[in-house]
Amino acid sequence: MLLTSCRPEDRTVLPPAGLENLLENAASGSITELERLAEDGGTGAWFALAAAAREAGYPDLAHNLQVRSAQKDEYPYGLISLTSLLAEDPAALRNPLRKLKKAEKLYGPDERLRRARIAVLAAEGKDRALADEMDFWRGESWEAPVLAAVLRREKMNAELRAVAERFILHVEDPGVLFLLPGDSVEALSPEYRHLYIGRTSHSLDDYRAWLTAPAVAEEVCSLESSAPVFAEMADTAREEGREEEWAGLLMEAASKLCGGKRYGASFQAGRLYREMRDWPEASEAFLFAAGALPKGLPRDRAMWYRFKSMYQDNSLSTEEELAAFSRIAGSWDNPGNFNDIIGEFLHRRVRRGEWKELETVYRDWGSTWPAGERSTASRLLAFASREGRLTGGISPGEYLETAFESAPWSWSGLRAAGILNKDISSRLSEDQVSPEDSENDMIVRLYLDWGLNYPAAETVMENPDLYAPGIIRLTAHALEEQDPRLSIRIASQLWGREGFRPSMEDLHLRYPLPSGNGTLASKISREQGLPPEILLGLVRTESAWDSRAVSRSGAEGLAQFMPSTWDEWTRRLRLSEDADPMDPETNLTLAAAYLEWLYLRDWTFGWPDVLVSYNAGGGRLRSWHRERPGLGEDLFGMSIPVEEPRTYVCKVLSAATLYGYLYAGKTPRSLHEEWNLDMISVNLQ
Repeated sequence: MLLTSCRPEDRTVLPPAGLENLLENAASGSITELERLAEDGGTGAWFALAAAAREAGYPDLAHNLQVRSAQKDEYPYGLISLTSLLAEDPAALRNPLRKLKKAEKLYGPDERLRRARIAVLAAEGKDRALADEMDFWRGESWEAPVLAAVLRREKMNAELRAVAERFILHVEDPGVLFLLPGDSVEALSPEYRHLYIGRTSHSLDDYRAWLTAPAVAEEVCSLESSAPVFAEMADTAREEGREEEWAGLLMEAASKLCGGKRYGASFQAGRLYREMRDWPEASEAFLFAAGALPKGLPRDRAMWYRFKSMYQDNSLSTEEELAAFSRIAGSWDNPGNFNDIIGEFLHRRVRRGEWKELETVYRDWGSTWPAGERSTASRLLAFASREGRLTGGISPGEYLETAFESAPWSWSGLRAAGILNKDISSRLSEDQVSPEDSENDMIVRLYLDWGLNYPAAETVMENPDLYAPGIIRLTAHALEEQDPRLSIRIASQLWGREGFRPSMEDLHLRYPLPSGNGTLASKISREQGLPPEILLGLVRTESAWDSRAVSRSGAEGLAQFMPSTWDEWTRRLRLSEDADPMDPETNLTLAAAYLEWLYLRDWTFGWPDVLVSYNAGGGRLRSWHRERPGLGEDLFGMSIPVEEPRTYVCKVLSAATLYGYLYAGKTPRSLHEEWNLDMISVNLQ
């Protein structure tokens, strides 16, 4: 029976503790014990066992169990097994077409059934039946056998040629083009024969012949997104070291094309210009691409790249940047696609001391910004006003109210809550009853019932929007102790959903305190005389409680020590030379000692400076203070010229605030006063 509760303590794991042994025995001998387990396991048991065998590394056994699932499991598990099995191996079952027909009669038309049927028909060489599938043609890569069958059976005419040429242009996987019969390819127009050769052999000469053909420019203008061939051209040009030549060629072609083709050519030209670090040309190419399509994700993507390129162009004046930003802010489709662009914009205004410009742009466009960036801008303007860098207009208290209301769980919102003494619990949602399981949710529940936590996590993370909040929470709970980093990633998927308000459960999932290492971190920080929340927030930010974490730069363990820093501090604390950075107690002890040492330096002025030093080094902190003297800690933090330490402080302090709230019952006000953060005197009436 399927579960109805999302609480992990209510979940019953069906398989015995010895499932791994059963799978091992079955892989080398009889599956009698697995058959008995499947009979007792209920709905979807064979499906779950197939997944368990695959996860355990027994592909042949998994295939065998998947066949059993296709034959014996009820909907939807049997249908999924049947269709995926036949799509991968059309000969896996006896009389597969009969089984597919029976499934369609039971469950109705289904794209999965059609995909499996096409695979079987192609394997059996049944061209007539394949050609009948043309009535439902969509142009997907897996439909290539259908088009190939039609081309073999019918004489090429204008309509069929148009379908084939469109397929050659738009299909995502160029490998399927080899299925098209050679005589049909010869019957294509000359420019599309060149495109076929270009896509199947990565020939720049043939790509060029198609791209510059007058007939291509004269085709009916389509406003759909770019075809993949343009990215293939740019990638091939890069591989052959011909970036400059092809950037110019693509832009020249774009001027003669329209719609999706103009977008594709100019966008890929922009990519090539970026790689050559020709920022002005890249910016112009992306602007040209943005103008080729109406509002939508592709247009937003081009505008995003345009601004990224502009930020790299040191010759750009403030006036030009502000004008460009206003044009983009007035025409983007989804402001959420521009979070980092707005963040960089705010940083540049603070670093340059352009307070009036910041205030003007915020007044004109701030209401359209994503909540987090609107909150950050409000906090910065509050402190700019408090420090006398802005006069008149909105008061610091009003700005802080906006910061809190816009994004109460961001650092800016929590910072405002501390100053205004807000009750952040008022922004929590009440626990809601989960909706009835969808087919997708049922699959994840089955995995979790059988203790298949990683297949459940992988399934959810492939497309989180398909799953109900309760299923996402349940999956995150299942991995809390086993893999806290992955658990946090899964739980975080809910936070980007429109209208989402976290519950207390959501906060605990996103900011967990693992029973072992969390307790250890609190104990060590108190022994060192540090605020425990600071160390908890740092570990949550650095490693997400993964004690075996190793970063791309080589940092190790819970607090992510670089090898040179680790060696220095093991000597300082007189630890053995073979002290293990993966040992939680040793790692946390060194982290606490290092934080205390940084806090006591005469060149750090509070916890924000300590965290900048921890992340980027004390020398860089001192240099940045010399560059921007006189800024308060909030404005100084936004002025830091390197993005990682600029955002790092906000991440650690917001996590620290929530750890204090969740596990010690402290308010943001009490925590921020304890940490001696700058406070603004405002009228709280």
